[in-house]
Amino acid sequence: MMMPSRRDVLMGGALVVGAGGALAMTPRGRLSLMPPGHELEAIVPKQLGPWTYAPSGGIVLPRDEDGLTAKLYGQVLSRVYFSQSRLPVVLVIAYGEVQSDLLQLHRPEVCYSAVGYEISETRRADIALAPGVTMPARELVARSEERTESITYWTRIGDDLPTSGSEQRLAKLRQQWDGYIADGILVRMSSPVAATPAVRAQLAEFARAIVSGLSAIDRPALVGRPLAARIA
Repeated sequence: MMMPSRRDVLMGGALVVGAGGALAMTPRGRLSLMPPGHELEAIVPKQLGPWTYAPSGGIVLPRDEDGLTAKLYGQVLSRVYFSQSRLPVVLVIAYGEVQSDLLQLHRPEVCYSAVGYEISETRRADIALAPGVTMPARELVARSEERTESITYWTRIGDDLPTSGSEQRLAKLRQQWDGYIADGILVRMSSPVAATPAVRAQLAEFARAIVSGLSAIDRPALVGRPLAARIA
């Protein structure tokens, strides 16, 4: 009987390790923070602090390529809010039940670039939601020949709140390693003006109004369970 060579043993061991890693990375569960039967249209108030929803148009939505938007997002809410004392704010919330390598949230940098905007002044921001409680978000500016938009947004994947594409990929990888695939949501607010500290402050105020305006049962769907618990 021929004994296996050292090379065969090493290759066999590598295959076993690879198979074990693949098995560990195979999702065996799902995590959904959107309560069953709850719809964005119903859970997001039409009155947010000093802002009130009014029908309007001209909202930049995720680009739809061969029905991709419908596959990525089970729900999309788009509204414009107006106030007598604040800037108008465009709100877009996109929710997807599954965040995988094929189906994942499209960050605004991608969506705006796809419709001809130039992205600049992109940076991480921490939005104060309550005393001692902040939420990681991202600020950027999108410009076209006709329009400038100051944008603040955040994303949630499971209980993670990634602020960049690389953080988003790492969050999904970590969740897959833990054996589950999570849902995800993108919350984007913007005003059609150049970015100034006052504009950023108003968008942060609007973000706080969204989070505080949700019921306790719906809040984790927008910010994850750990942050929702700290706010409560």
